[in-house]
Amino acid sequence: MPHEPSGDHELAELFRDFAATTGSRAPLYADISEAIASDPRSHIRELLNNAPGPQRRPVLFLAAVHHLVLKHPNSPLAQRFPSVTGRAHQREARVADLLRDLNDFCREFSQDIAALVSTRHTQTNDVSRSAILRLALAHHPVTTDSALIDIGCSAGLNLHLDAYYCTYTAENRSWTAAAGNLNAPSLHCSVRATEQPSVEIGRFTRRTGFDPLPIDVHSEDASWLLACVWPDQLDRISRLTSAIDWAKRHPVDLRRADALSALDDVATFHDEHLTIINSWVLSYLSEGDQHAYRTRLEELGRHRNFTWVYLEQPSTTQALAHDKGLANDPKRSEHTAVTRIDWVDGSSHTHHLGIMHPHGYWFHPSSPAAT
Repeated sequence: MPHEPSGDHELAELFRDFAATTGSRAPLYADISEAIASDPRSHIRELLNNAPGPQRRPVLFLAAVHHLVLKHPNSPLAQRFPSVTGRAHQREARVADLLRDLNDFCREFSQDIAALVSTRHTQTNDVSRSAILRLALAHHPVTTDSALIDIGCSAGLNLHLDAYYCTYTAENRSWTAAAGNLNAPSLHCSVRATEQPSVEIGRFTRRTGFDPLPIDVHSEDASWLLACVWPDQLDRISRLTSAIDWAKRHPVDLRRADALSALDDVATFHDEHLTIINSWVLSYLSEGDQHAYRTRLEELGRHRNFTWVYLEQPSTTQALAHDKGLANDPKRSEHTAVTRIDWVDGSSHTHHLGIMHPHGYWFHPSSPAAT
């Protein structure tokens, strides 16, 4: 069935809102989005209507453009991308020039962009989130042996969370802690805490990832992962490249399934303990599917011991159990919340661990609380 198209005004507002919230983190994308929103001609905006409703977000369109830019680095538009030139983008003084290059590029590759936004979805699952996942899994109690399961895993890079060499530094520089394999990609995280946290976690007996479109790091599809990284953030591109190289040498079990179908498969696992992780995945589900996902896990917890860690935004995942003070604050609910729920002998224990930078640069722990 064809998807109900969004109106041109609605599409323009999507790009304008994206520009307003990303200027400091992604200046190039902010300028491009503002140019798209302000352009009286709508052929660029209309390309986003090729995406399914839940995926109809500027970030998907921009990933499609980035994907093609990386393939055509000599185009005038590509020469504006730091991921191509290695030079930082300066906030655009001549929007007309940027819009001209953008219009020319989108006309030339309109069919390619339409195909990408209709068949792809954003799949960053930033590998730096593994540093936060380690902290969450080191939170008491630590499970000695468990099957690690990433639902919405993209290429499964966060299934190597225990291998990455993570360095944690107090925000006030009073302590430093590290864990992981020195030969693996390095991650760095600033922690707002006076006491050094535990960083040791248990052993995983197997690693399985589920995604509607799992990415094989050995294929050309790995380039889509790079395209999903914002082109201003060269450090993220470098880390992702290293993580892809690591994944090529350490294969894991990746399976094609959406979030709800994946739980059918997980229910058949016979491991003594399961560790299930989600990072910026459930916000892409409808509220009804979020409720269904949570309900299914609660049902699983009645007869299985498992740990669920999710890194999700309260404002877009209202069906999940978030800290009420965080979820009810319009400003703070835009943060990424770190939550761990342990099911032991049929009872659940919820730990609202804190908030984090969406790409794992920092973690601000809250006072431990269980319900």
